[in-house]
Amino acid sequence: MRAYEVIFILDPGLTDEAVEVAVNAAKAVLSKEGVEPEEVQKWGKKRLAYEIKKRREGHYIYLKVQAAPKAMAELGRHLRMADTVLKQLTVLVPAPSRRRGAKVKPSAAPVAEAPAEAAAQEA
Repeated sequence: MRAYEVIFILDPGLTDEAVEVAVNAAKAVLSKEGVEPEEVQKWGKKRLAYEIKKRREGHYIYLKVQAAPKAMAELGRHLRMADTVLKQLTVLVPAPSRRRGAKVKPSAAPVAEAPAEAAAQEA
């Protein structure tokens, strides 16, 4: 199982009920594969940076999922085929590093004093 983050943008003309139906459909695809999303966030209707399918706004939905690649491929296929989805992006979250903070080794050579500071100390 791998950690994924999925963001998809829905048509701005959808009602709140239709947005909920679209989210439940995405969750149903995952549950059919035996996966439940860890987190579902509805970010609401936001303005897009550029036009997508002649739309300037969209409903943003965020899913955080622990799933097998096969399940995520099925979700991606479902989102690409859905008419209400303007755009979707699935990102594989990198596993945390096993190393805990790399230690910086001090340099072996001592730092030489500046000539002006050395002369000032002698006087």
